[in-house]
Amino acid sequence: MKLWLRSAACITGILIGIFITFKLVRSKRKRTRKVPPGTVILHQFKRPYLGVPSVSPPCLKLETYLRMAKFHYECDYVPKMSSKGKMPWIEYNGQDIADSNFCIEFLIKENGPGFGIDVDSHLSDEQKAIARAVLVMLEENTFRTWSYFLFLGEGNEIPKKVFLENFSFPLRYLLFRFGFQRNARRNLHGHGIGRHFPKEVYGIAEKDLRAVSTILGEKKFLFGDKACLADAYLFALVSNFIFVKPVSPQGKVILTQLKNLEAHTNRMKEAYYPDWDEVALG
Repeated sequence: MKLWLRSAACITGILIGIFITFKLVRSKRKRTRKVPPGTVILHQFKRPYLGVPSVSPPCLKLETYLRMAKFHYECDYVPKMSSKGKMPWIEYNGQDIADSNFCIEFLIKENGPGFGIDVDSHLSDEQKAIARAVLVMLEENTFRTWSYFLFLGEGNEIPKKVFLENFSFPLRYLLFRFGFQRNARRNLHGHGIGRHFPKEVYGIAEKDLRAVSTILGEKKFLFGDKACLADAYLFALVSNFIFVKPVSPQGKVILTQLKNLEAHTNRMKEAYYPDWDEVALG
């Protein structure tokens, strides 16, 4: 059995190398798309049509920000990673910017804080501090529990559908098992959350979500009647938790005990995604 696993891992490693090389070569082809000045090209994973516009909360957060700030943007689904090896990233007026938060900071700097581009401009200094703390918790902690669910938990069929739909068994299984899943396990173990048992991982997520639920309370958005960037990321996470099937343990807690988070997500969806059925369901 161990010999079979080693052989499978070796073969898969070769196949992954070929697969990555092919993707890199294809992604380096010169872009022919022409866009008007001021148009953002959003590089992100393709639409999964599984109930959300993206199963990647960072991608969905950045797209939601672009809608909140009323940028004209176009999506590019070619699987070309940023200079930092991740998605999403943007092209704007000839410049490539990696990391969703750096993308937002760059757009604000390039265009100035006016015209609604800085979606946190209405917050007080204290509210900005709280929003920053919430955003970091969601991005650096709660998000990892979603990755755990997708790659190491009951949601592992989701990334197979999204990223490996063009591959059949056994290659699909091997690419996921020795590529995607192994990489996720290594990253989550390095973060620390991957060292825990499933019940502990989802317990951490529940504590995070309860904290945000308390901050939200009965308000429309985290800090009143107007959404901020932390609202965008909360929406990106919670929509995945509750809309993607199978519903995650995090989603079950929200749907049964933290109803204000569900209501918040529906408000964000109604406010910024009038085309929800088109981009989320196909």
